[in-house]
Amino acid sequence: MLDCKATRNPRRPGREEICRLAGYLLLDYDDLYRINRVGLYLSRQGALITWDVQEFLHRLGARTPLAQLRGTPRTHLHNAARSHGTA
Repeated sequence: MLDCKATRNPRRPGREEICRLAGYLLLDYDDLYRINRVGLYLSRQGALITWDVQEFLHRLGARTPLAQLRGTPRTHLHNAARSHGTA
């Protein structure tokens, strides 16, 4: 899974970019897309930065299996929808 960036002034990936990648990864609740790598593509520079999912999660400090990590946002979002009458 890649997040494409088209900035003129590239910089090291910051917290926002990394959190966005993690969010996309966690929102694939049932592993429908079988994501095994995540990364950023800097289109104006032709640069590609990728990580194996396990390495990415490890670098973020995650020690819980991906399937279990995905359960937290799923539960939270379903409960929030239910409490707002949209479920």
